Amino acid sequence: MATDSLTLPRTRRRRGWVIALALLAAMAVAGVAIMVQAYVFPAVAAPPARADVIYVIGPPTEGRTALAERLRSDGVADDILISVPLEGEQSAAKLSVCQEQNVTCEHPDPFTTAGEMALLNARYGPEASAVVITFTPHVSRTRFIAAQCADAKVTVIDVPTSLDLGEWMYQFAYQTGGFAKAVAAPCS
Repeated sequence: MATDSLTLPRTRRRRGWVIALALLAAMAVAGVAIMVQAYVFPAVAAPPARADVIYVIGPPTEGRTALAERLRSDGVADDILISVPLEGEQSAAKLSVCQEQNVTCEHPDPFTTAGEMALLNARYGPEASAVVITFTPHVSRTRFIAAQCADAKVTVIDVPTSLDLGEWMYQFAYQTGGFAKAVAAPCS
């Protein structure tokens, strides 16, 4: 009987650890499911029939600028605003699209999603509407930051994204960190 009294507390402790590990595993699975929904399959609205500006947020990849130009030719908006770095291959000096009529290429300060929303606010007022173009993993975070920081009515759309597993893992970490920053320090 003495061995039973020693075994019982050890069995309860083991059961407690099993339950705790099972709860942690369930929370990890739920967290991954939420991230997959937010980053891989975000809810994306169709662009409105008409907006004041089509806004390509950084980096201004070929796919994003091509979509902006297609939307402009479809009559969604006359103006295109493109967020660009100060230097490099994607700077205003290097992008031919920046030389086109009704295209403004500008560097937001800071060069973050919140800074891009501040640039939108500076160029367009609260009565404006904007179609914001980004890539798939960034859609949910852009929508979150725009809801907090943009004065204009913002519709976020994506350029379809093809990433390998390593790139997706990086985006999961990067976008999650960006969400944490946006919650902790909104609009900064």
